[in-house]
Amino acid sequence: MTVTMRPARAPDIPISYGVLERSDETHDVATLRTYPVAGRLPSFAPGQFSMIGIAGVGEVPISISSPADDDTAHSYTIRAIGAVTQRLVRAGVGDVVTVRGPFGRPWDMASAEGGDVAFIAGGIGIAPLRAAIEEVVRDRQRYGRIIVLVGATTPDNVVFRPWLESLRQTGVDVRLTVDRPGPDASSWFGNVGLVTELIVDAVGSVSRVVQDDNPGDEATRDRLSAFLCGPDAMMMATVVELEQLGVDPDHIQLTLERNMQCAIGTCGHCQLGGLLICRDGPVVTATQLGDALTTSEL
Repeated sequence: MTVTMRPARAPDIPISYGVLERSDETHDVATLRTYPVAGRLPSFAPGQFSMIGIAGVGEVPISISSPADDDTAHSYTIRAIGAVTQRLVRAGVGDVVTVRGPFGRPWDMASAEGGDVAFIAGGIGIAPLRAAIEEVVRDRQRYGRIIVLVGATTPDNVVFRPWLESLRQTGVDVRLTVDRPGPDASSWFGNVGLVTELIVDAVGSVSRVVQDDNPGDEATRDRLSAFLCGPDAMMMATVVELEQLGVDPDHIQLTLERNMQCAIGTCGHCQLGGLLICRDGPVVTATQLGDALTTSEL
């Protein structure tokens, strides 16, 4: 099912938003809670993004990381990796940023209803998943088991760690892993390795293919929907792992990050194969994506 959300305001006009709150997530990641200086806060669906920036410097696409039912502010979780994001991460309460949007195709949450749900993130990829996780947890009677797998380079780089712990306390199956435990290895008691290494144990028990003469029949497999965000290599490895476990590629959704500039499918900077990510994404299914990530030089 194709889900398209239209921008609430003229897509080429930046709106001034005031920073209501700033939270440091890691040494180079901060979350800004923002609200329009004039007018009302537009609605959005989990997985959508806005073009957020600093006047005179530029703008970048950032997913909205606050719950979709939060009408008090939109949160943007940003890592300092370039000129614009470095300025945004340093923004404080009372500063003004520019926002266009929300834009893009959101997560198709309806397709996951009635089954188990796995959210798999690498690094700051947990931010575009947060609103979707909040929605599933809020309406958990609509879903089966909820799994959240998060990988980071070190324990200090795990984004939203207190929130993830709060999810675990509500019964969500939250598992963290790091590439390396850091200088004080004795302080980390969790998994060490790639996030893909968590999948078989966490997901395999809820996504079993029954070996019979018709393995493509939906009745022969447990129902699982997966939502992915992270580096391209991590997402493609995750898709391969999930498909080997019998997860239908139509039920694997990924959110993509490319060089979005216009955000309305006009400039072509975000083209990936036959997709314009700002218009046809950022959320796509593994079926729609195909091998675009492995064959693209973008």
